[in-house]
Amino acid sequence: MTSPPPAAVLELALQTLEAELVEPERLASFRTVLNTTEPVAEANRFRWYANGQVCLERSAHGTLTFFLPAIPASSALRRLGTFDRQGRLLSLFFYAADGLVQRFKVRNMDGHFLGVVRGAASHLGWGGSDVIGALAGEGGFELDRTLTFFRSVPYEDVETLPPLDAPMNLPSGGGATILNVLARLGQDQKKQALRYYGPYPSDQLFFTLRESFICGGEVGANRERFTQGAEEAALHMTMVETAVDWRPAPHERFYPGAHTCVQLRNGVEKVYDHGHTYYRADLVAEAHRLRVLQTEEGQPRYIASLTILGQALEDHLILDEHGEILERLPQPVQPSLRGDPILSPDWKAALVRLIAAESTTLLHTALWPVTDELTILWGRVHKELWALSGNELVLHAGMIAVHQDMQSRANSAAEKILIASRFLSELARLIGPVIRSRAQAQLASLSPADQNVALLFAASDTPGLSDNELRAFLTSLAQGEELPLIVE
Repeated sequence: MTSPPPAAVLELALQTLEAELVEPERLASFRTVLNTTEPVAEANRFRWYANGQVCLERSAHGTLTFFLPAIPASSALRRLGTFDRQGRLLSLFFYAADGLVQRFKVRNMDGHFLGVVRGAASHLGWGGSDVIGALAGEGGFELDRTLTFFRSVPYEDVETLPPLDAPMNLPSGGGATILNVLARLGQDQKKQALRYYGPYPSDQLFFTLRESFICGGEVGANRERFTQGAEEAALHMTMVETAVDWRPAPHERFYPGAHTCVQLRNGVEKVYDHGHTYYRADLVAEAHRLRVLQTEEGQPRYIASLTILGQALEDHLILDEHGEILERLPQPVQPSLRGDPILSPDWKAALVRLIAAESTTLLHTALWPVTDELTILWGRVHKELWALSGNELVLHAGMIAVHQDMQSRANSAAEKILIASRFLSELARLIGPVIRSRAQAQLASLSPADQNVALLFAASDTPGLSDNELRAFLTSLAQGEELPLIVE
């Protein structure tokens, strides 16, 4: 893939920079370099130089980046605009008269631009903050609405990874998009390690950071170090430096379609397609997964699938090693059921037991009430494993077929119970965020006095089924007694 970019892509990129009101003199200098110098192949990329400094680069996956002269000449590169291999603008930096970053915009995986304005807000916990907003339209920098903000970053010399306020206000993938910009800057500045400094060292942040950074050692141990004391830090808004070193390793993005974005680093790692996000299993363990197969010629093929128990429930998209779409697959026929599709109270209690095991004890008293008010049932769901409408939560009935197929191939009673246990655990992780979110909302709706009482008497024992009841339930599930039948 690494080669000098086609002339048409270069011209489209320059025209976009012109439309974004980049100075005519700067555009003229880029054209002069392109017309009078040859690119230099180095480290799996091509670079154009002017006066000893990089002014243009084409990366291994075809990403094209324009640079401004460093200030002073011995300092780090200054990014101007980045484009995907087809010439679509990915990011653009705006500088003040003193050469410092004033604001930038970056395209999220859904195709819309996020804008970041430096030093435009303040936070009670950490002070000066940079604002993230949704931009209006494709061109220019017009904030449509403010979304949230994060601790101000010295973009010319990135020192730490900042805390983000209200990440739920960002569109899907927005946090990863901003962090990848910081990884790019850290890489430009030759940073060997950055640490997160803030009050929210969560599981979600740990796995999001892995999309743009690398931390040496075993993933589980790093995750434990990173999240140690996270609940207390968030509760007291304590600024902590986590004991995990993150080396910048940014990914590249490519848009093969209007509603599809492919994330590349060591091959295809993540795909966004029409609102669904698929991850390669070594990056994040999610239901929407990129399965990697090999062709007879030894080339990888990436299958965007809906999975349960490591098995493909549905295949949606096939991509080649460069992230190009080879085929969109039709929606498969979903199975019909015989028997009661509604999950029993024992089912709910089993799920609550497992959800509570991965939740703060502060939520334990609210987990069962919010689960009990839901009607959870097996049914037909499109391209997702579950769907929520009001108080009805529908689970994809195809999961039953996968579970029953694995049970039919099990070699022993112990293996059958292990499969049932994995099945229950994956279901609990699927709906756990919904249950926890509702539990948090229920606690937040209480008066301050009632909240204090609830926190004071927060259940220390795990709610749901007891150990003996859970073993009995798993045995019954392994024997197929807790699920409706699939009708062929």
